[in-house]
Amino acid sequence: MQPDLKEIVEQYGVMVSSIAHRMIQNKEIAKEAAQEVWYEIIKSIDSFNGESGLSTWIYTICKRTILRYARNERIATMNELREFRDLPDIDYNGQDRDEQEWIKVCCDWCLTAQNHCLTNDARLIFIFKINLNLPYKQISEIMGMTEDSVRQISSRSIRKITHFMNDTCPLYNPQGTCKCRICKQVTLLNLEKEYTAIKKIIRLVDVYQRLEKELPRKNYWEKIIS
Repeated sequence: MQPDLKEIVEQYGVMVSSIAHRMIQNKEIAKEAAQEVWYEIIKSIDSFNGESGLSTWIYTICKRTILRYARNERIATMNELREFRDLPDIDYNGQDRDEQEWIKVCCDWCLTAQNHCLTNDARLIFIFKINLNLPYKQISEIMGMTEDSVRQISSRSIRKITHFMNDTCPLYNPQGTCKCRICKQVTLLNLEKEYTAIKKIIRLVDVYQRLEKELPRKNYWEKIIS
């Protein structure tokens, strides 16, 4: 039976937008990439035969389309990320949103930026595993890689990001030597209490998934479907 398009966009619309957002720093290009994913889904939905799971089929289209847009994304070095965090503090100006939401948006942008220390394939695997919590077997099908390769790439990426965040991120490790540009605001609001109990070890996945829930992505498919 052919999948219902409305059900698909309700279930996967935000996820597709999130993948594009995490993979591509320029918001307009990320929006364009997400919209093209939906063009591809609409165009090929009649050919979906159920040989793979629906989510695997959709995420494979995401991989093919968004990676093409991400080719021009620059890979950052850890030193560059540290230099960026050494720049002058960013102060809340109160123009667009309340301070707590502003801090979460800044933290979210920072997570996206630091993921650019990974190659495009590694970053996408990281997103599938950490943000979407997909099993390794499914990620291997989407990426067209062996499960062992996916596990190795994922483990290296998680270690790299975890080490950097442990050193610098007050949200991840309040005891770390932080040089975050919004550290003052994060500390004053004691934002980490919102994400986990004090003195508990925060898993990397907790930070990403909590921000995914609290900062819903724009559904870039709306104009296309309607």
